[in-house]
Amino acid sequence: MFEFLNYIFSVGIVFSHVIGYIVSILAFFFIYKNWNNIKNNKIIIFITIFLVYGFIRACFCSYTKDAFEEMFTYLTSWLFPLILGYFIADNHKKKKIVKVYFLTFTILIVFSILAYFGLFYQKIAGMALAKEGKHINAFLWHISLGAMCVLLSSFSLNTLLFKKNLLPKQKVILSLLTILFILSLYLTSSRGYYIAGFITYLCIIVFYIFKTKKIIIPAILFCASFAIISVVFCNSSYMQERIKNTSITEEWSIANRIDSYKAAILIFKHNFVFGVGPRQGVKQNEFHTMMSHFKQDYSDVKHLHSMWLAVLAEFGTIGFVLFCIIIFLIIKNLYYEYRHNDSLFALCMLFAWLSLLIGDCFDTVLRGPRVAMDYFWLTGLILAKSNNKTETK
Repeated sequence: MFEFLNYIFSVGIVFSHVIGYIVSILAFFFIYKNWNNIKNNKIIIFITIFLVYGFIRACFCSYTKDAFEEMFTYLTSWLFPLILGYFIADNHKKKKIVKVYFLTFTILIVFSILAYFGLFYQKIAGMALAKEGKHINAFLWHISLGAMCVLLSSFSLNTLLFKKNLLPKQKVILSLLTILFILSLYLTSSRGYYIAGFITYLCIIVFYIFKTKKIIIPAILFCASFAIISVVFCNSSYMQERIKNTSITEEWSIANRIDSYKAAILIFKHNFVFGVGPRQGVKQNEFHTMMSHFKQDYSDVKHLHSMWLAVLAEFGTIGFVLFCIIIFLIIKNLYYEYRHNDSLFALCMLFAWLSLLIGDCFDTVLRGPRVAMDYFWLTGLILAKSNNKTETK
């Protein structure tokens, strides 16, 4: 049953977070079957504490409906997918499920790239694959897709560099996939994840050189990716304008983010311990207007453009500490899996989390539903208890 639900999730989540909601909630109803493992998982315990704290805090918010909706998103994007993945303990089954997930996502990205160049439909059933000449979507907000492209490329690049006994054909396929995902990241036009991706790739390469004292494969991938991206850049007026006109003080999207950061810090100072409440940071119109260069109406602000500052402003010191503990436990457990169980899967996910935590300095995709669902589900798969002591690299 749980294997079937994970397969449904691996395919369905790529097309809609609604399928992720349904499958994750169904799995949660069968939690008793794996209770002995789950009850001792510190990540699950601290996520639960964070959620309970958030729901209690929501009871005292001015905009109660928004607060409870926000906490429901955290519940279904963090806890439920993590538990869904945690049901699969067999390493062979894990690998098959992950392969189906990545294959499905890869196919969707290929069609999105075709749509970007006008070679395929830009929308299917009202869902965007791409905006021709601007960015790809793959049924996601393009910034969220940036986070997913770094995750995909982290898996393909780490597998290429660190998996032992790869056949020449497998190396070629993984090299092409890595270049494809790096190109996809560029085509999202997400500058925040350009930064996150660059730092992540640099860390992977430095780690690879440290471990093997070799550099030829990363050098070839870098040259190939740079050449392809340069050709696309030279033929895209939108990309040229977006990159060349980047300005901290004059470009609206960047200046607006900085205004949001200032407002978030001000909100936190006025609500130091408990925060202003879930999804209430965007409702503090007076703080946003006070810190804005543009003096427009901020009553319809969607988020605070930084996950770290959003948690700080909305959940206060207590919530921020809980959030940091959750992130620390995830990193600690993934590192343990890599070091002690020789898990390449865990190493890939470590670098993916690094990219997400950097990227979410500029956005809030970890709030959910998509991206957060994918990350917590994959993390659950990795950390699920197995009878096998090692996962072959």
